[in-house]
Amino acid sequence: MDSDPAITIARATEADATALADFGRLTFEETFGRYNTPADMADFLSKTFGVAQQTAELRDGGRAMIVAKDERGAIVGYALLKRDSVEHCVTAERPSEVQRIYVDASLHGRDVGAQLMTECIVQSRRWGCDAVWLGVWEHNPRAIAFYEKQGFRTVGTHEFMLGGDRQRDYVMLKPLD
Repeated sequence: MDSDPAITIARATEADATALADFGRLTFEETFGRYNTPADMADFLSKTFGVAQQTAELRDGGRAMIVAKDERGAIVGYALLKRDSVEHCVTAERPSEVQRIYVDASLHGRDVGAQLMTECIVQSRRWGCDAVWLGVWEHNPRAIAFYEKQGFRTVGTHEFMLGGDRQRDYVMLKPLD
């Protein structure tokens, strides 16, 4: 097996907005496109992964966008963390939410996701959070297994709208010491 490329993990900047929009659209569609209608995907992608949306999220002081870049400086993964995000089944007093975490499929199983998650935990602790939670589609066993390996446990469910399609996510929680 070839050695893994050098990956750097850092906070994203506004200069990354276009690349984040492109990467987000691509990875989300590759992961979930076959399970959803083209109309629902197009609606979700246009609302979630536009350059203006990425720029707004990067400027939001209550969020942290963390990127993984390869040796060429190309984005190969990213996570979006939101401070003080509440959910009915999350009992923490000061939770943060991993709103997105995506890694290029060619790097699955090579610790890029774990590195991004570690940085989400570090940032959550900097913010004084006592837990981190996330929502994961109930039909995504690979992601669920990854989150369990990272110390998350299912504490409930919530609704996720993909376009006009109402889907169910498991809510997973990791308490912070």
